Amino acid sequence: MRSILTDIKNILQQPGNGLMKIIVANGAIFIALMIARVGLLIAGESGLFDAFFAQVSLPSTLDLIIQRPWSLITYFFLHIEIFHLIFNMMFLYWFGTIIQDFIGNKRLVQLFFYGGLAGAAAFILAMNTVSFFIAKGPNFLNGASAGVFAVVVAAATIRPNYQVHLLLLGQVRIKYIAAFYVLWSFIETTGSNAGGNIAHLGGAILGFIFAKNFLAASKPQAIFEIKIKEFAQVVNQQFQARKEPETVPEDELNAILDKISQSGYDSLSDYEQKRLFKASQKND
Repeated sequence: MRSILTDIKNILQQPGNGLMKIIVANGAIFIALMIARVGLLIAGESGLFDAFFAQVSLPSTLDLIIQRPWSLITYFFLHIEIFHLIFNMMFLYWFGTIIQDFIGNKRLVQLFFYGGLAGAAAFILAMNTVSFFIAKGPNFLNGASAGVFAVVVAAATIRPNYQVHLLLLGQVRIKYIAAFYVLWSFIETTGSNAGGNIAHLGGAILGFIFAKNFLAASKPQAIFEIKIKEFAQVVNQQFQARKEPETVPEDELNAILDKISQSGYDSLSDYEQKRLFKASQKND
């Protein structure tokens, strides 16, 4: 258990894109698990793999969670089916890319971890308080779906009108995609993977809260930038209003010429000299 936590930590601490580090960590752990699974199966020791996998998956019973606290983290780096891994990582990459430039790499990694922990909390709470789920008996949770759902819902909250192209459907706003998957997970909470779908909802709620807090924190900065732009526009308008007009009115030119005839050219102010020069250029 310590080794898998160390591997996750080492991968995430490597320099580079936070989103890709999460994907690489999930992929590397999946490959390691599959190699171990095949080797133990050939050796006739498949029970050892099952026992290890149970140690790093998140149990629904509180006594086992107390004995295996690491499972609160390790479970969302575990995939036992290739398509489960592929779909999770694809959604993580697509939606993570949409908001990565907005919230930054560090926040994106935090969002994934917070979503995983929120999914664990929702799973544990439901499995120990709701009679419908208690009747299903002890259960184990694994997979990155809760963290992925947090990223998906956060992206749909921060950039709801961002469009992606879907086969047969064409351009679709991501808020509708996120809403569909959240609704589908809610419906499936009564299905065979009830625990997994409850974790999805926990991650989705966390993603929504995370995004709302991010937008609220960003709003004062946005308002400040708007005020700066408005001030700059006002200053520019006043500056333009004070700029010398392109033409010199005839009565102004006559007044300048009268002043020259009475007091000489040296009596003109700098502004009057400039106006006279501009009038002479126009006449040329």
